[in-house]
Amino acid sequence: MQKTSVFKSQEGREKIRGYYDMILNAFPLGKRYVETTFGRTFILEAGKSDRPPMVLLHGSCSNNAAWLGDLSALSREYHAFAVDIPGEPGNSEEYRLNLQSDEYSRWLAEVLDALALKKAILVGNSLGGWLALQFPAAHPERVQALILLAAAGLVPPKQAFIEQTQKIPMDRSSAKATKDTILGDSVLPAEVLQFMMLVFEHFNPIIGALPILSDVQLAGLSMPVLIIAGISDATMDATLAAKRLKAQVPQAEVILLEGSQVITTAADKVLPFLAGIL
Repeated sequence: MQKTSVFKSQEGREKIRGYYDMILNAFPLGKRYVETTFGRTFILEAGKSDRPPMVLLHGSCSNNAAWLGDLSALSREYHAFAVDIPGEPGNSEEYRLNLQSDEYSRWLAEVLDALALKKAILVGNSLGGWLALQFPAAHPERVQALILLAAAGLVPPKQAFIEQTQKIPMDRSSAKATKDTILGDSVLPAEVLQFMMLVFEHFNPIIGALPILSDVQLAGLSMPVLIIAGISDATMDATLAAKRLKAQVPQAEVILLEGSQVITTAADKVLPFLAGIL
């Protein structure tokens, strides 16, 4: 694990985490930390403990606030755990793990152990989708179903997106331009947009492409799989990603959304999928 903070400064860390905590305090959710060999991990918890467990993994430059729109619906049917990924602008460890190693999968295994979850439904968005793919490739017995929202790791990212991330941190004008490029015509609450601007100014994101999963890794995914992606995704060719996944994982169900830049909510598609397979 790299021991360089992902925040640009102590002031930036306090601004981002302070705003994040303000958002979370408006919601009646369980909040807890678990200890791992990679540092503390912050978790939001919702739903009854006798329901099937579901682990939610957010995207890059984000945190568990990304799930607030879906947690209410998901937690009516599942015991949901939204997990702040280390090295992202949340409340978990502020040092990034090694993307070229198995550290993220080892970290997630430790989180599941700390939560006493032998097996869970994994839901991952973008970076979280990459992790949600990596983990069952190493631990297929621990994943009941896999749900991928605009998941990285299936095809290389678009060069324009890589170039955009290399500009972060940036001034307010550049941050707004980057936000508009990534979101396109997607509409988000003002609080979420304000948080994005804070991140663009005060956070060091992952630079470059995430490792692409091999055909062998993908072919080993024997559990039910759903991928949801927007055809107009600014980060990758979503159609090509879905095609590659389907070629290696024939049982995968694919939902491509016309005109969608980012996946802002998915419970209306995730719940019917799970109801049909579990």
